[in-house]
Amino acid sequence: MKITLLSSLVLFLISSQFYAQDPNWTYIRRDNTGIGSLEHTTIAGDAFNNIWTGGYSSSANEGSLVRIKTSDTIYTNWATYNENYLPNGFIFDVDFDSTGIIWVATELGIVTSEDGLVWQLYDTSNTPILANVTPSLAIDNNDGIWAVISDNNPSQAGIAHFDGTTWQFFTSANSNFPNVNEIKDIQIDANNTKWIATDIGLVQYDGTDWTHYTTTNSGLSEDNILEISIDNQDRIWSLVGNAIDIFDGTTWTQVNQNDWPISNFYGYSMDIREDKVLLAGSNTTIVYFDGTEWFSEYTSFSMYDCYIDTENNYWVSGSGKVAKFDGTDYTKYTQYNTGLPDNFNNDIFIDSQGRKWFANGSGGIQVFDCPNWEVYGPNNEGLYPNPQPLYQTTIGSSISEDADGDIWFTFDGTSGYAIQIPDGNYQDYASWVIWDNTNSYPGLQFPEEIEATNDGKVFIRGSQYNTAMYDKSNNTWTQWGYNNGLTGPPRCLSAHGNAMYIGNYEGIDIYENGIWTTMDLTAQNITNVFDIKFDSNNTMWLATEEGLWRYDGSTWTNWNETNSNIAANHVTAIDIDANDTIYLSAHNTYIWPYYGGISYFNGTGNTFTTFLDGSSPLAHKQVEDIAVDSFGNIWALTQSEGFSIYNPNGIDGFECIDHTLERILSVSDNNQDYSLTAYNHPNPFSTTTTIEYISEDLGPITINIYDILGRKVTTIPHESTQIGKNSITIDLSHQSSGLYFCKLSSDTKSKTIKLVKN
Repeated sequence: MKITLLSSLVLFLISSQFYAQDPNWTYIRRDNTGIGSLEHTTIAGDAFNNIWTGGYSSSANEGSLVRIKTSDTIYTNWATYNENYLPNGFIFDVDFDSTGIIWVATELGIVTSEDGLVWQLYDTSNTPILANVTPSLAIDNNDGIWAVISDNNPSQAGIAHFDGTTWQFFTSANSNFPNVNEIKDIQIDANNTKWIATDIGLVQYDGTDWTHYTTTNSGLSEDNILEISIDNQDRIWSLVGNAIDIFDGTTWTQVNQNDWPISNFYGYSMDIREDKVLLAGSNTTIVYFDGTEWFSEYTSFSMYDCYIDTENNYWVSGSGKVAKFDGTDYTKYTQYNTGLPDNFNNDIFIDSQGRKWFANGSGGIQVFDCPNWEVYGPNNEGLYPNPQPLYQTTIGSSISEDADGDIWFTFDGTSGYAIQIPDGNYQDYASWVIWDNTNSYPGLQFPEEIEATNDGKVFIRGSQYNTAMYDKSNNTWTQWGYNNGLTGPPRCLSAHGNAMYIGNYEGIDIYENGIWTTMDLTAQNITNVFDIKFDSNNTMWLATEEGLWRYDGSTWTNWNETNSNIAANHVTAIDIDANDTIYLSAHNTYIWPYYGGISYFNGTGNTFTTFLDGSSPLAHKQVEDIAVDSFGNIWALTQSEGFSIYNPNGIDGFECIDHTLERILSVSDNNQDYSLTAYNHPNPFSTTTTIEYISEDLGPITINIYDILGRKVTTIPHESTQIGKNSITIDLSHQSSGLYFCKLSSDTKSKTIKLVKN
């Protein structure tokens, strides 16, 4: 029998067509998270009931190929921005051969991958095809690839065929394929006959002869065919907009608006599974046949494509949405409920469990608990809570964590909200505490930042002078202002032990144990304190208009553009890691020429490691926030371009994202109902990796290594098994880079794990 082998993330890409991604940089963006940006021109399924779509931004043509793993709603993106898995984000079609190799039709050619890590592009540069626009593709019974090539030049239109070695390109000039203006779709029946939808009729190719069906020589009601489907009786269904013409090889029949439950419906796309039929079309409506009768459903958005999955759910993709209709209810997936909703962001926070939290103006608040996303805001289609019972806003402003492990986040607006999540258990929605004007204090408006001291004081900074404080110990709220503690409009909050430091224009107001004090910074000519952090020696670091400042209790030291290579004088944020490395974001966006970036150093000397926009992979010059995670990844909030992530030792901690394909390989496993517990480290590796497994008996273990095609590379007998934890080091230094599978087998149990060799 065959087993399904899954594989894990490798943050590199090697291809003869694309350049390799810098292993020290990666990005979190709207178009490479969730369903991948805005427009979804195709939707399809694979043998594992995963849903595939393509999302791109019409303004930038950036986007990604997206796999929605429906078993646990995990989104995986093969993006065009920097990763360059695909040539561009305009994806027309997706299909898989009999072993699970993926083929993708795009605006700039055909791309394929065996493993999801290494991709090959076929276009006019390395095949005989005359244009790159590929509206459709299909795979025949011999795993041959057939693709429709059609762009604005009819002389370049044709049908491409690839048998795994050689490409052919059929046109009206070199074959009996008719002279057409536009080719739209291709499907292949059980006899390996190709059926092609064109603007001048239906074309049949049996491998030898071309047959052209039109309204004059067949039962077609129109010559302009939009799409083709083939049912389980091998009948050809030709969608012509307001009707479907059906051909069984002899007789033509028709389904039209007389059969449909609505009038003036024009179908754009069609799919058939057994006796089910689905049409996506005009009036933002789907029409479907459930095997007995026809129905219609309003979708509320424009659609491009449709698909029926193995569980008979009806899927549609279109402008801004992918939706599943189960016959009763819709589940809608959008940029606002599946990943980072917007590339414009207000805050990033990394909590004590390593989860990443984001605040932005379009989607509210998001948590990235790799690889899962949850989005809290009014546009999340009800997939997750929107904790705003009074006046809803899409603007998330800030996230923090208190000493008890409670997560706090705020929504900006005239009626502001502060959400408290006890113990950080964000999926325990019933335990969330919602603070607003009705149960906190009337001035909870336009909250911009939230921070908590170790003794249970939670501060919320507003956009003007107001700053609120919640005391967890006695469940009371206090509003601080000029008359009772603050000396200037607050610019930032920073907790240090039991004290809260509040930066302002020329000073710092400090609240500790019920007492306010003030640090006057006018003598140092420091203005606009944007952030305050303390290192392990209690040395204070300030982000200011005049650069980075350090105060050790007696001496002030300043780093600016005149005495160092800091990114810019306008320092927006600071973070400090466990080794007291100082990280900062800074920019100059006031005086031309504009510039900005991130810098870090060990706190001494005048030399920073600095990355500027334009001279590094940093995505944008206006960096507004910075955070460092436990893997040493530096997260930079780059205005309008999402998050740029840098690690000098190579990006780490993203192994949870599985960029490999699920493939059906010929690896025999007669005991797959029984499983060992096993894993390997490091992974990826260069030469050797250590297999760790847990055994419940003393029986011998056999270890077989297979390549991606299921061929056995080596066998490693392992007789010395002990009860409990065991380990063995595998040396693959003599093997080429790529994906391998390690199968551990005993008399009663087996386990297959993935190995990725750099």
